[in-house]
Amino acid sequence: MRSLLRYVDREAAIWLAALVVLALGNPNSDFHFTIFWPYYVWGIKSPGFGLGHSISYLFRGDVLSAIESHILGIPAVAIILWRVLTLEMNRFKSIRSF
Repeated sequence: MRSLLRYVDREAAIWLAALVVLALGNPNSDFHFTIFWPYYVWGIKSPGFGLGHSISYLFRGDVLSAIESHILGIPAVAIILWRVLTLEMNRFKSIRSF
């Protein structure tokens, strides 16, 4: 198991785990978890409000609902996947150089 872990970048694993959680979550739920404190005090929504729902809709193939939830949901998934691939390619290159 330890030898397998040396091939996986920790940051990439965290990003992938977050995407899996969002993919398995229910985008139709009314539960909104946020650490943006003005939401609890004054009801002001954060700029990223609805981003998780947008990603969940996108993984279900409902692109219109994803765009309605948050316009940056699709670019966020693309950027996260690009980051994961970049991290893993760099990790592979550094292991291969040994």
